[in-house]
Amino acid sequence: MPSATSPANTMFQRLLCICGQSTADADDYVLLGISAPGVPTEQWLGAHAEHLNSVLARGFSVEVHKM
Repeated sequence: MPSATSPANTMFQRLLCICGQSTADADDYVLLGISAPGVPTEQWLGAHAEHLNSVLARGFSVEVHKM
């Protein structure tokens, strides 16, 4: 589980998508944090939902809903 002080709470600039494209104006921007037990670091990935869905295993998907 990402920590309470993770970049997701303080990040003001979006990361590039996993495809290498800018996410600056993307409506479907996803920030994904990955952590592992016993490892003090986290990995953060930015993605367009469509591109993230293209690499997820069958049965997993990401939907973005504006609140």
